[in-house]
Amino acid sequence: MPKDSSRRNDTRRANKDRRARLEELRRQQKAAERRKNILFIGSAIVIALALIAAAVIPAYLHDRAKQAKQKAGYQAKPTTAEKAAGCLGVHNDPLSKAALHVPQQIDYTKEPYGDTKGGTAPIPPTNGKHNAVSLGDKNRFYPLSDKPRPERAVHNLEHGYIVVWYDAKLPADQVAHLQGLATAGNLSRLLVVGWWRGDLPLGKHVVLTSWGRTDRCGTVSDNVVNAFYKAHLNAPIAPEAGSAPIQGADTLPPGQLPPTAAPSPSASASASPSPSSTKK
Repeated sequence: MPKDSSRRNDTRRANKDRRARLEELRRQQKAAERRKNILFIGSAIVIALALIAAAVIPAYLHDRAKQAKQKAGYQAKPTTAEKAAGCLGVHNDPLSKAALHVPQQIDYTKEPYGDTKGGTAPIPPTNGKHNAVSLGDKNRFYPLSDKPRPERAVHNLEHGYIVVWYDAKLPADQVAHLQGLATAGNLSRLLVVGWWRGDLPLGKHVVLTSWGRTDRCGTVSDNVVNAFYKAHLNAPIAPEAGSAPIQGADTLPPGQLPPTAAPSPSASASASPSPSSTKK
């Protein structure tokens, strides 16, 4: 083969090899760029998912925790002030689906609408059946000697009031302190009511209640009473939160209510029975 032809062939082979190497380099570069892009996009997706999770998961957990705190049976951990007063913390009691007006006395130990944690007798009551006439709020202290009817106090709870109950074993000085809290005037929707039907459960002789909430305490604490009042006054779960008591209740004999007693005209819409029942 002539030398010129051999050189041309060598040149063609060399050019072909160069082009092949260049093509390989281009393929490698494109592959590297694809890997780089995939890595960048993947990292961006991971970061975005992490940011979304950081925003959504805490909100989700917070929402779940908040919902759990509203469920019946939830027992809140006592605060420092509650621990100092021997309180158990606020308990979410079962809620009645409808509140009924009944004229007779009720054995609340057989009703389900109070704190029943650990098999505790559900007294004092926090919701459920009650009397058509509430306790008044001109007099906000109802001593044991008056034998105030719990059925009437529950009606106050339905209206968003706070009721602090005490039994015969609470020391006299603490009863006097409760009376002072009730009559001071700054807690205008707080009633103190003597529980004269025996001892309150668990050796806790003072019990704070709102509609569907119970906090059993060993001693009287201004901090605990004020915190409970602020947290649960006119709570939305009370069917008639913010309503005034049925007027005229203070004029009745202590603790008593004739079965035929009628509420004042202003309250008749909420207290008058229907033809089939006394359901509100």
